[in-house]
Amino acid sequence: MSASLQAVLFDWDGTLANTAEASYRCYEKLFSGYGVAFDREAFRRTYSPNWHLTYSALGLPEDRWAEADARWLEHYLQEQVALIEGALEAVRRVRARGLRAGLVTSGDCLRVGRELEALEMAPLFAVVVCAEDIVRRKPHPEALLLALQRLGLEPAAAAYVGDSPEDVEMAKAAGVRAVGVPGGFPNRDALLASAPDLLASSVLSAVDALLGTDAS
Repeated sequence: MSASLQAVLFDWDGTLANTAEASYRCYEKLFSGYGVAFDREAFRRTYSPNWHLTYSALGLPEDRWAEADARWLEHYLQEQVALIEGALEAVRRVRARGLRAGLVTSGDCLRVGRELEALEMAPLFAVVVCAEDIVRRKPHPEALLLALQRLGLEPAAAAYVGDSPEDVEMAKAAGVRAVGVPGGFPNRDALLASAPDLLASSVLSAVDALLGTDAS
């Protein structure tokens, strides 16, 4: 895959950042405040990187969604988030090969920006696209196409690495090579069923496959 590759773009939550358990705890607190039962099975059944689909699936009225977003973020800002093993090295290997790295995430700018700075990842990305930058959420390709536009690249020159079927669908809709990496969120079977162009066991092995190198 490395011949025409000029950029590798990444999802954040579950792909580079180990946020699955923090997200679960925040959902527990959020839905408890609304008197809505939420457990591991509900998380598995309703999880989507578009969290408004989770709200809808659990019966939270749409006129409460903005309030719920603010409450969830308040809970989340109390969490300590770490990188997934190999994530930093994966992005560094992309940069070391002279390729550009980008981030395309459903997360909001405040939260993701805070984590990028805390984890010393911000300087590695040539472009960052967050939820506020677009109108249509994953799996619509708007966010990924915006990142490519900002990089001045055609879709054929890029790959996108993500942990959800929505990431794969977005990449395919944008004409970008779709790379799937199972993460901590409860969507592994759906990721496999989405048939990414490349399915890797880790973000580091995904990057090594894209670059045509051996994992180490």
